[in-house]
Amino acid sequence: MGVLAIAHLAYAFAVSSTLGCGAPTAGTTPFVLDGNRMYAVVDFVRPDGSTHRALAFVDMGSSAMSVSDSLFRDLHLGARQTLRFFVGDLLVTAPVGKLAPARATAHAVKGSRLRVEATLPAGVLQHYQVVFDYLAHTLTLARVGSLEPSGVAVPFHLSSETGLASVDASIDGQRYSLTIDNGSAYTWIRQSTVQGWLRTHPDWELGVGAVGPANMMMSGDSAETNGILVRVPEIAVGDLTLTHVGALGAGSMRGVPGGAALFDWYSAKNAVPVVGWIGGNVLQRYRLTVDYNSHVMYFQKIAEPDLRDLDHVGLVLRAERGRYSVASVATKRGAPLVAGVQPGDVLVRIGDLAADGASWGAIFEALGGAPGERRELVLERDGKRFNVTAKVTAF
Repeated sequence: MGVLAIAHLAYAFAVSSTLGCGAPTAGTTPFVLDGNRMYAVVDFVRPDGSTHRALAFVDMGSSAMSVSDSLFRDLHLGARQTLRFFVGDLLVTAPVGKLAPARATAHAVKGSRLRVEATLPAGVLQHYQVVFDYLAHTLTLARVGSLEPSGVAVPFHLSSETGLASVDASIDGQRYSLTIDNGSAYTWIRQSTVQGWLRTHPDWELGVGAVGPANMMMSGDSAETNGILVRVPEIAVGDLTLTHVGALGAGSMRGVPGGAALFDWYSAKNAVPVVGWIGGNVLQRYRLTVDYNSHVMYFQKIAEPDLRDLDHVGLVLRAERGRYSVASVATKRGAPLVAGVQPGDVLVRIGDLAADGASWGAIFEALGGAPGERRELVLERDGKRFNVTAKVTAF
């Protein structure tokens, strides 16, 4: 029997086993955590039954799945109606016709030799029970009713159209709705909402300018360059209290579909209007189980809040095609935090790390540290390289 025939038999067996009476009802796969974002190991099935192993960016904040051009070609999706892939032992399918028209950008992340070649969005996750285990670094998908969740139960609103899940929250006695979005590296809130808090609690402000994982878009626009960093003492979400929540009061942002304001566009993807999202900086404190069918998620605490997560060199960065440049210099109490650097300067090196092609998580790690530590930076301006010694600032 030829290799191709054996592969076809293997694939047929895998599908029949997965869909049959003795089929696995759940699958667990490892993920890489890079820059507070989750990249899961996924096995995509080719037409001949062989598999293509890659990383998929797991994103509760997007609706449509996407794949890279190279993966699209390798899986021959132009001639197929269904995309098939395994999350652990569980076979997952998605209609090719519902893939996002924009292809995912293939890139590397720190801690894995695999490349990110797809997204695994809320639009797919909503058909399962999902466990994000930040302690074990595993992602589990299970068929409805096959898992017994544990932790503090929090009801949520589900948009069946997009899969986005939002919760009702109380902050300083006021009611808001926030999306639970593990695909966002940091918690972002509408800037006008944050400014309202600061009128009563000016001590919540940490500085101006997104640094470290708060700089998660790296788009170079005012959402991050003029973003206000805050630390919110408590956010009550049902019976759960989130403490010491770092957040960015993000302003306007270019490139939002239809020219809408960022949080107006984001709200439209939810079942109810939201003022922002709870991101990976908070969610990684928990083992999170999302039971989409019952509209309840369960939070099991595994770590204390990291009050030093924003201690970084005070640069807001812009990323373009794997290259990083300075979008702005962050300020604290109105004072710029890094001297000798201008917007537009290209970041060449941070200590021993070559910036070109480095993952966002590697950049955040290289610029972070204990307050007062020095980082030797190599930058480029008008074709000429120069050195800057910058200190890590406590935010």
